[in-house]
Amino acid sequence: MNAILVGVDGSDAATGAVRWAARAAAAEGLDLKVVGAYDASTSDYAPGLIIPQDVVDAIRQDASDAVHAAADAAREAAPGVTVATSIVDGDAARVLLELGKDAAMIVVGTRRLGSVKGLFLGSVSTSVAAHAHGRVTVVAAEGNPDGPVVVGVDGSPVSDAAVAEAFRQASLRNVPLRAVHTWTPLDADALHGYGIGADEVARMTQDAVEVLAERLAGYAQDYPDVTIERSVLPEEPAKALLDEAGADASLLVVGSRGRGGFRGLLLGSTSQKVMHHADCPVMVVRT
Repeated sequence: MNAILVGVDGSDAATGAVRWAARAAAAEGLDLKVVGAYDASTSDYAPGLIIPQDVVDAIRQDASDAVHAAADAAREAAPGVTVATSIVDGDAARVLLELGKDAAMIVVGTRRLGSVKGLFLGSVSTSVAAHAHGRVTVVAAEGNPDGPVVVGVDGSPVSDAAVAEAFRQASLRNVPLRAVHTWTPLDADALHGYGIGADEVARMTQDAVEVLAERLAGYAQDYPDVTIERSVLPEEPAKALLDEAGADASLLVVGSRGRGGFRGLLLGSTSQKVMHHADCPVMVVRT
């Protein structure tokens, strides 16, 4: 599927995700598929309960209305993008994961804490980001379209995949790339408490700056149009990324190892913290 897939439920969070996904599709030259999932099944605690057909029809109609309203919002945000729609009966996360297997990217909105009703509970966005095969972008806020793309760099294969995608996104959007590297999870005050003086902290930071420049050199050659901003500091990684992105970034990119396990454990702690607290869209890149 040469398209970006976005899930909707009629909420404001979904509308923001659709607008972001439409603009992303325009930037990447892709189509957009808007999907509404509705679940009219009963719980395991009431397996014999039959939901009246008129209730099922009403639930489906709500999903249909949400999808068509979202498609209109997408066309308004990116008039040149081809928009397709789909309404599917099933669990929201499972529907998005199944339909998104061949998608270029899955986009979901999130209310963060959310309510007990609707598609975009934290569990859905977390599950999709944790289990999807490709890129997933979680949109809590649409971000500043002219702001930088922010990415964490630590030299791991997970980081390298995120950095490569971050350079591509910065080039597509014609915005700067802000590369963030934390050479220790301890902040400067904590380091001083362990007897490491300011001069030593400065020296270690400069060493890390040189290492970061080497890590970025190849990507910079591939994307000579991208202006690179470097931030190197002692800090807990998630906090550093969130602070550097703030509300001004257009996108924050993180990596995921894609290891098996329980729901939610497929994302590292840094990815989860960033995804749940960022004030801009967060793209999770699978390795």
